[in-house]
Amino acid sequence: MKTFRSNGKLFLIGEYIVMDGAKAFALPTKFGQCLFVEDSSEKSNQIIWSAYKADDSLWFEVQFQLDSLEILSTTNQKLANSLQNILIQAKSLNPDFFNSNNFYTCKTKLEYPQEWGLGSSSTLIDLISQWIEINPFELNQLTFNTSGYDIACAHHNKPILYTNQPQIEVEELDLNWDFKDKLFFVYLNQKQDTQAVVGNHYKNKPKDWGLINDLSELVLDATKVDNLTDLESILDEYQDRLEAFMQIPQPKELYFSDYEGSIKSLGAWGGDFVLVTYREGMETYFKAKGYDTIIPFTEIIL
Repeated sequence: MKTFRSNGKLFLIGEYIVMDGAKAFALPTKFGQCLFVEDSSEKSNQIIWSAYKADDSLWFEVQFQLDSLEILSTTNQKLANSLQNILIQAKSLNPDFFNSNNFYTCKTKLEYPQEWGLGSSSTLIDLISQWIEINPFELNQLTFNTSGYDIACAHHNKPILYTNQPQIEVEELDLNWDFKDKLFFVYLNQKQDTQAVVGNHYKNKPKDWGLINDLSELVLDATKVDNLTDLESILDEYQDRLEAFMQIPQPKELYFSDYEGSIKSLGAWGGDFVLVTYREGMETYFKAKGYDTIIPFTEIIL
């Protein structure tokens, strides 16, 4: 059996502007997704694919013809169609693999609750690319066509500074922060399902290159801070300026306006996790509002 693994991701700062080639500061997570592949010569020309959630419950199952990638049977047509499209695009990058007449039994397993939104799609792209031996950024471009920071997080084991223009560049960062114990991630009890809508909202606005350049400088500044106060100042300024441009409220304004610390939206605004800086009584504050998933920085970030 072959085993492949990819990291999940959280987007600290640089969201939206990364689509215009700006720098992004992202955090690979200790939780990700695994792919287990068995290759048998007893049968031929099929893929049996089973996807499992973190609690070992079956997410969905599908059976493909290997050479044509025709769906022979499935428990979830929508998910099967999505996986089929990924495999079709993978085949365009390495057609010989799908002409091998082999029989594959594939099993994926999430390492975190599905609703957390740490990158089930990006880790899947990276896992399939490892298995089929293709470039994950090329496969991403042919499928989900994200900025690619999530693909970079999938196979880097340190925080990264990422850009995709004029070409993909990834720099691993050593965060020697002595204030990591003051950083927490709070789950907003809703998986991010507005990413496409909000992303298009940004894309459809006229480009403000002055703003993009200013925000890019804040991203770089965030990688160089050595104290919590400076990081809070950078994160707050980034959100305030982006909010004014996009006319979309921050989660802090919507839900936590009386919290004294910083609350940073991560990735597309509207769901999943936020980064929270510690203040006395923090845990009691969030739990009183119904937000019980509070994870220390060091327990989730590589």
